Amino acid sequence: MFKNLETVDATSTQYIKAGVHQVKITKIESSRASNPNANTPYIDFHMETTGGALGKARLFGDREGQTPEAANFKAKMLKRLLMAAGVTDFKDYAVACKQTVGKSITAVFATREYWTNDKEGNPVIKSIADYKFPAKAGEEVTFEESWNKTLSPEDLRSFNDAKEMAGQSTATAVVDDMPF
Repeated sequence: MFKNLETVDATSTQYIKAGVHQVKITKIESSRASNPNANTPYIDFHMETTGGALGKARLFGDREGQTPEAANFKAKMLKRLLMAAGVTDFKDYAVACKQTVGKSITAVFATREYWTNDKEGNPVIKSIADYKFPAKAGEEVTFEESWNKTLSPEDLRSFNDAKEMAGQSTATAVVDDMPF
């Protein structure tokens, strides 16, 4: 029934956590390949630390209706990553991105909180390490706690409202006052 058990890797995957990490870019993947229906195109730069933890930098591309400031910010994010990886020719962004594969950089990740529903439909607060910015491999970067983002007051209110509603829906008794 299970013919290849000897070759199966049963170790769990480690993911990059908040902090400054020396990483190697292992592959790139565009939204065209992984999610062709994405509203905003993006490029994922998959990364691995020297300790084997995995992560990615998702950089979003231009979309219709965005402001010139947003387009400029996105271009700067991409160019900084490319430059940190040693890319010097930026004429064709696709070629430039492919040149990063196999290169090492220093990457900063910070924690971002969000809320969602668990399998049972109950609201829960979770966190993820998001890519912030790069530096050249070996460059000294000091992590600042202010880069970590907790839930905003509005999101926390929404979470508490959802939690209250979830509690009410399971605690409300069925009333049998039908006239027939």
